[in-house]
Amino acid sequence: MTDIAKDAKIIGDESLLKGARKLLWHLWQVAWQNAPGTLEGDAEALHDMRVAVRRLRSALQNFEGEKKKAETSLVAPYLRREMQGWRKKLGRLGDELGAVRDYDVLNDYLDDYAKTRLRAPIAEDSGLAELRHYFLDERSKAFKVMVKRVNKAARPQNLREEFGRYSLGLPAAGEPNPPLKAAVQPIIPHRKAEVLSHAPSLDDPNDEFGQHELRKSLKRLRYTLEFFTPCFEVDVKNYVKQITQLQDTLGEMQDRSVLHEKVIEAFGQDQTQWPLDVANFMRYGANRRRRLLTQAREQWAKLNENCIASL
Repeated sequence: MTDIAKDAKIIGDESLLKGARKLLWHLWQVAWQNAPGTLEGDAEALHDMRVAVRRLRSALQNFEGEKKKAETSLVAPYLRREMQGWRKKLGRLGDELGAVRDYDVLNDYLDDYAKTRLRAPIAEDSGLAELRHYFLDERSKAFKVMVKRVNKAARPQNLREEFGRYSLGLPAAGEPNPPLKAAVQPIIPHRKAEVLSHAPSLDDPNDEFGQHELRKSLKRLRYTLEFFTPCFEVDVKNYVKQITQLQDTLGEMQDRSVLHEKVIEAFGQDQTQWPLDVANFMRYGANRRRRLLTQAREQWAKLNENCIASL
């Protein structure tokens, strides 16, 4: 498990802006350490770069405070506006990385199905082979767009350099600048409330949107705990572990929903016209998603009792 707070050298008693500088700079460095591999087509490097950018956006959101509630911001109003602007720019980079990563994940599901269910390679003249080619073609298109975005961001006086300078300069900003440990305490109740507001989606098998929102809110809570581990009185590592388990379950559920959308793009809305092996693959996926929902409910009951209620 990545120890972000340790790697970023976060100290609870240091100032808010010094802690922000350390955290943002560390995550930005991690993102760009993975850029060469990402541009070469390395799926793991791409995943790590995407996650680092996603964590950066979550970190900025923590400092900004709640949406449309400026009074909850941990930083001065002008810094809040600046952070919102940076988060949008990072979001565009993250979207391009995510568009490629999604097809890597979907291809992995095809590989796993062939290995565990078919117990044989996918035949070249099959519907599943056609689906794989569709995924690879779409990935290739998304990859070209992503490469342009990353290369542009890496140019002198562009996003990589500009955000780096911004994060390093944060300690020179004005008030408020309280101790980090005190400043971050209000974040947890908000993150907890987000999770609780989306948890009822697990009661409805058809509420895929709500389940996806639950996953995102759990991710924001987990990142907050990881970012500011030294700022809490209790050891949060076990909380992070439990949150990650449920997050991963919900993640595959969301992947299965995205997979269904991509199959419709490839073969059309009328499922009776899908190749038989593709229909069987999707039937397996639907059954898998139902089992995952049952698992997610069990994980949530345990998490809510052992973690959420204690935060």
